[in-house]
Amino acid sequence: MMWSKIKKNVENHFAERLKGRIQLYTTTYTKDWYAGEIANRGWITVDGEEVVDFSTLGSFHINRLVYHDTTPTNCVTLEKIHNERTSGKLIEKGEFSKYDLTNCCYAYLEMNIEECLLHESPIINMLAVLDKRLGKRRLLKLNDQNLHPLVRFFLDIRLDSEKIRVESV
Repeated sequence: MMWSKIKKNVENHFAERLKGRIQLYTTTYTKDWYAGEIANRGWITVDGEEVVDFSTLGSFHINRLVYHDTTPTNCVTLEKIHNERTSGKLIEKGEFSKYDLTNCCYAYLEMNIEECLLHESPIINMLAVLDKRLGKRRLLKLNDQNLHPLVRFFLDIRLDSEKIRVESV
């Protein structure tokens, strides 16, 4: 399936209050087929501001592979490398690539919401918290869990957009 169709279908699954606010993008920086395999990236914007960068080149230079181990693929994947996370960062440099974003978006479209929430990929979990099929009670239950920073960031946006007040302990 072409990226434009995957993007459209994924964004159509977003909650009504998030449609148009959160957008997914990918690009390739060269027409050279071989170089184009790593000279590309994906990114996510919120209200027009880029918040996450999925650089394939960064992932390749750091890990020598372009797929994260949680991405549903038959290709070789890198092992989990980030036990200690950098405070304030949604993803670590080189943690995910454009291929992780596109493969996870495609897999997300084939899963039910429960599978998405239970999946080991933070990208699929992030898409699930933005999904209109996820109700307010379930969002509140997720809020109590220890989540990947990427998922936590988008869960907070969803809670705020739905005007769900979270009581702090």
